[in-house]
Amino acid sequence: MKLHPEDPRITAYVLGELGPDDAAAVEQAVAEDPELQIELGKTVAARQFLTSKLTLPGDTLLPRQRENIRRRARHTRGKTRFISLVGTAEALKPWLIPAAAAAVLSVATFILTRVPENKPAPIVTNPPAGITAPAPVAPARVTKPNPPAPTPDLPVLSAHGSIAAAEFPTLDLPVFFGKSNLASISKSIINEQHLPAQNTVRLEEVLNQFSLRLNGTAAIARGAPVWHPDDRDGEVSPPVATLTTEMIGCPWKPSATLLLISIRGNDSSDSDVKITFHANVQNVVRYRLLGFTPGEGRIPGISLTHLPAKSITTLALEIEPSQPGSELGSLEWSTANKAAPSISLVHKKDAEPSDDARFAALVCTFAQWLAGEQAGIIDADIVSALAREIASTTLPADRADFLNLIDRSLHL
Repeated sequence: MKLHPEDPRITAYVLGELGPDDAAAVEQAVAEDPELQIELGKTVAARQFLTSKLTLPGDTLLPRQRENIRRRARHTRGKTRFISLVGTAEALKPWLIPAAAAAVLSVATFILTRVPENKPAPIVTNPPAGITAPAPVAPARVTKPNPPAPTPDLPVLSAHGSIAAAEFPTLDLPVFFGKSNLASISKSIINEQHLPAQNTVRLEEVLNQFSLRLNGTAAIARGAPVWHPDDRDGEVSPPVATLTTEMIGCPWKPSATLLLISIRGNDSSDSDVKITFHANVQNVVRYRLLGFTPGEGRIPGISLTHLPAKSITTLALEIEPSQPGSELGSLEWSTANKAAPSISLVHKKDAEPSDDARFAALVCTFAQWLAGEQAGIIDADIVSALAREIASTTLPADRADFLNLIDRSLHL
């Protein structure tokens, strides 16, 4: 059994409401997870506190009071005097339960407002009958689970940061990523009711789960001319790959531009594509390839230039210009070591972004929020606002499912 620290089964276990099998499963899950041990300790302590506050103490009579009771008993002996407890209980029922519930909520609120968030759970020395309190765990001993080892065809992730354009004006871009981890993210949010571990979110994989058609500048790389019967007066140069760009305002940083790059393979064969971003150091302060951390102007350990046939790869760069509406640089690229037409990058702020570009911006924003990037800048309100702008009754099924995933995650 896999439990989240806020799972209601922990409270049910402490209250003795679980069956033997479920209780044993909870005990095993707690024994394997230090965070669950702390949460169980808090719950046990809360029950003890509520029990001590809401249980009436035993009455102790003084000798004089006992004698008065005996005297009255002797005085009324032989007389029939009945007190109906049933009638009393029925009279108390309308207000007793709401009053008790209010008292429990008040005490629970008092506890929650007084317990510091970053302190260890109180040590439970006398757990309630039938409950075995776990050994207290100091915060220093709580170990985070090791991140999953990357698959061989994926780069190793590290802390994401920006590159100073003046220091590193060029950056080689990857064009192939491997399989998407959007399915595992959906499983965590929808099936397991918790957000995925931040170090498991790969923005570039989530972005490439969707087929995107950008509406900006495009360039086509063509192969060697070949003879074709439909063109007897000349030879035809078949397309090898198509490079398309679109630039929109960065939703989480108004001063920046979000550059979206789409690389489309041909219909018949794989190709080798090399793309390099050349920043205009006169107009660009810094830039950042979303999903990866470049080092020394390059992505360490990556030479992924293989572009499968009929595939589409989408990249996203956050570019911070020194002045609005300026020329930001260019994309230089080649196929099979043959130069292709370059694309000049000029952001026209009055250009209306395409629906696909707006959806790509939402994906980038949501993935960074899940990964804990841009803390203090990207929050749930920004993600929710962008999702509302995208929402439509005519959305494709995969995009509608993605909006539902966002909605579910914002309520966890």
